[in-house]
Amino acid sequence: MPPRSKKPRLIDASSPPPPRSWRMAGRLNATFDDLGVDELAIIFGFFPHHDIMRVRLNKKMRDAATQAIVPMTEFAVKSVRYYNLMAAMTTALPNLQRLSLRPLPLGDVYSDGADPDEGIGEGTDTTNDINIISSFRKLRILYITGAPLNGRYPVLFDFPLLQNLTIHNQPHLKFDLGMLEGLPMLEELDCFRIPHMSGNLRSLRVLKDTLEVVTIHDCENVRGNFADLADFPNLMELDLYSIGRTNNVSGDIRDIG
Repeated sequence: MPPRSKKPRLIDASSPPPPRSWRMAGRLNATFDDLGVDELAIIFGFFPHHDIMRVRLNKKMRDAATQAIVPMTEFAVKSVRYYNLMAAMTTALPNLQRLSLRPLPLGDVYSDGADPDEGIGEGTDTTNDINIISSFRKLRILYITGAPLNGRYPVLFDFPLLQNLTIHNQPHLKFDLGMLEGLPMLEELDCFRIPHMSGNLRSLRVLKDTLEVVTIHDCENVRGNFADLADFPNLMELDLYSIGRTNNVSGDIRDIG
C-alpha cells in the first residue's frame, strides 16, 4: 500500500503573524541572531569574565558584553599580562564587580600617586596606570594586597556601589579614613599593615548606616574614640589591634552595641 501523502497546511494570509517569541520557540534552529543585545546581556551575566571576553565575536556580542553585569567571580591583576587584560576590560566589561590588585613581578609597578615616598620604584621596567580602574563603576569588592602602590590614590576610594574593601600589606600606600566617604555603600572594611594609613575613627560616621565589619590591624596612625562608633546600627564586628604605639584610641568598647 503506497504511503499516504500529507495534506498541505493551509495558511490564512489575512491572519497576523504569530509573536516573535512563538516563532523562536517553534524553531529548532534558532541562533544568537534571534536574540537582541538586551537578551544577550542577561545571558552573559551568567558567564565568568574570561568566557564573556572570548565570545565577543561581533558588534552585537560586544555591545551586550558592555551591558552585562559580570558575576562576582574574582579578576586578579598579578602580572603585566593581567594588567593589559584589565585595561581591555575597562571598555569591554565595564560592569566588573570584583577586582583584586596583587603583587606584580619584580620591576613592574603602578604609577606614583600624590605625595609618594622618594626612591621607591626607581629603575622599574614597566609603570602601569592605576587610574583606569575608575571605569568599573559597578565594583562591589576590591581587594588590594602587596600591590606596588606608592602615594595617595583617590581613585581607590571612589566607587558608589563598593561593599567590601580589603587592603593588606601596603607599606607605601597613603590614605586617610576620611577618603572612605567616596564609598557610601561600604559594609566591610579590612585594613592590615598600612603604616601610612591615618585619620580619626570619627570619619567612619559617614558610613554609620552601612558598616557591618571593621578590622584595622597594625595601622599605627589611626586614632579616635570608641564612642564615635557606639550608635552604628548594623555594626556586628569591630577589631582594632596595634593601631598606635601610644594609646591612640580611647573610650570603652562596651559602649558599642
